[in-house]
Amino acid sequence: MRDKDIKILWGRSGNRCAICKLELTADGSMETLGEMAHIVGQSQNGPRGGQDLTDRDSYDNLILLCPTHHVEIDKDFTAWPLERLRAIKADHEVWVSEQLGIGGIKVSPIDNTSFLAEREASWIEYGRGEVGMVLSLTPLRVSSDALNPLDKSVTDILEQARIPNGYPSGEQVNRYRTRPTEFGIANQDLPALHNSNGHSIQIFRAGHCEYFFELGDSVNQVTGVSKERGVDLKGATRVLRYTDLAEIADFGLNWLAPAWRTILPFNYMTFCGTMINTASTTLYSREDYRRQGLHGFSVNSPILKYTEVLSKSFDKDTLLLEFLRRIANSYGLILFKVSNEKGEYIRPEKMR
Repeated sequence: MRDKDIKILWGRSGNRCAICKLELTADGSMETLGEMAHIVGQSQNGPRGGQDLTDRDSYDNLILLCPTHHVEIDKDFTAWPLERLRAIKADHEVWVSEQLGIGGIKVSPIDNTSFLAEREASWIEYGRGEVGMVLSLTPLRVSSDALNPLDKSVTDILEQARIPNGYPSGEQVNRYRTRPTEFGIANQDLPALHNSNGHSIQIFRAGHCEYFFELGDSVNQVTGVSKERGVDLKGATRVLRYTDLAEIADFGLNWLAPAWRTILPFNYMTFCGTMINTASTTLYSREDYRRQGLHGFSVNSPILKYTEVLSKSFDKDTLLLEFLRRIANSYGLILFKVSNEKGEYIRPEKMR
């Protein structure tokens, strides 16, 4: 789901169930966690799903409900046809507008924009000019403490994170690098020297989680080899190796997914996959018969970003493919699949 659609839905719904008017939150108890239901089912076989609709995650096809009524409309969908739900949504939004006009209700904005902007500035600072990848999950509304960062379940999750170490299996973070911070708890190793790899993995009291990895050493190595071979980098000054990016994204999502399901109370969160300091970089995919290598085009943007609002039941493999596909596309390459039957990363190709 797109961030813009979610903000419109929550705002026009007044943070209330469209059926019973129960006040809902994005970060409250299980009874009051708002659920963004699909009017036309998300799949063809779902409730009211046998309809010709291209964008099923758009605002027009979403209705905000309490958990009880979400179950009810999907369990007995013959009693809750399309026309009835659309009328209920429209009538509810009129009611919200009227209540706001007379001061009958108050609406707490669902907006994490400023928080994410602050985090992006911090990631750039961590990177110190080096290329880095960040994968994060953020509550739709960052407003209060959602967890105790020193609880054993939180520290256990943090220390299950793996980082690249030159082997496909990676390695778990060193628990001696775990410490409390002003935000929550973190495991960090950000070397003072440039051209080195480093990481920062954090869990905030507010429920925000982020996995940051700096690729200084990796980029330095592959750039040096490319220049020694006289590769035409099409104006780029630094080269990223695709398999490095795939491994970081894989490890990051394999940590974020269980972290959400184990310690975070939210039904929905904003996923943000970000590459920093990407200006004048190109992407190395694989070696070709000339030993020149298959490279993408040079990127001018200093930041590459992919965001999406996810439900707790999101499919990690689908998200990984979409994120890596976006990165490959940014460099003029295409990707159809993450890995083969042996678990090896499939490299992106040029368009034919």
